[in-house]
Amino acid sequence: MSSFNAQILTPNGSLFEGEVTGVKLPGTQGSFEVKANHAPIVSTLEKGSVLVRKDDGDTNFLISGGFVEVNNNKLTLLAESVEEA
Repeated sequence: MSSFNAQILTPNGSLFEGEVTGVKLPGTQGSFEVKANHAPIVSTLEKGSVLVRKDDGDTNFLISGGFVEVNNNKLTLLAESVEEA
């Protein structure tokens, strides 16, 4: 399965960085999932769960809201607070 790089950042630094197969996000206009080769996008995020899909299993994070940018097979999520669920 195709993968891409994802990074989850807070004001305190990077909480996650690595190769993923998908990331499901709580967009303010509804949830959506980013896969490899996704079109460039910038979106606002609401409080909720972020599901990070990896070849070796999935990880859930709870975010306080924030922003996500996807460009050239790299996802960058910025949030004020993030906790591993």
